[in-house]
Amino acid sequence: MRSILLFIPLFLIHNTANACSFAPGYDEFVISPLYKKKNHPLALPKASLESIKRGYDDGNRGSCSDAGIIKIKFENENPVRATGYKLKIVSGTFETNVIPDYEVMPSRYYPSGNSMSFIWLDGSYDNQESIDFVLQIIAVSPEGGESEPYNLKIYHAGGKSN
Repeated sequence: MRSILLFIPLFLIHNTANACSFAPGYDEFVISPLYKKKNHPLALPKASLESIKRGYDDGNRGSCSDAGIIKIKFENENPVRATGYKLKIVSGTFETNVIPDYEVMPSRYYPSGNSMSFIWLDGSYDNQESIDFVLQIIAVSPEGGESEPYNLKIYHAGGKSN
């Protein structure tokens, strides 16, 4: 009984939890050598930087305003649901664990169908640091074939947020 009485006051006092959470803006792409489709050469992936949203402080500690989001749009000839991508930062630096180190594909839960979002805790600073790196993108077929690499420059000058 004492443990219950002790638990209740602690539960009532601790109510400042952060309610922000995000689902990944991509799906994992699984390569299978058992895939029975003909191995067609993959076209060079073409991608563009659709947007970069920087974190800011909206005064609500439970919101997601301090999240940064990079959105990349794929504009290529490869089949959307049958193409994965290997992503790698080849120059510059960026937050660790934002760019996945396994094959990914656009999320089936986004209606735009051919874009990926990468989300990180950017902070709620009044003056954000710049973002400047090159992302190498290689298209991957279900049986593991790879395209030539495509390099996409990701840049944001930083400065004042929103």
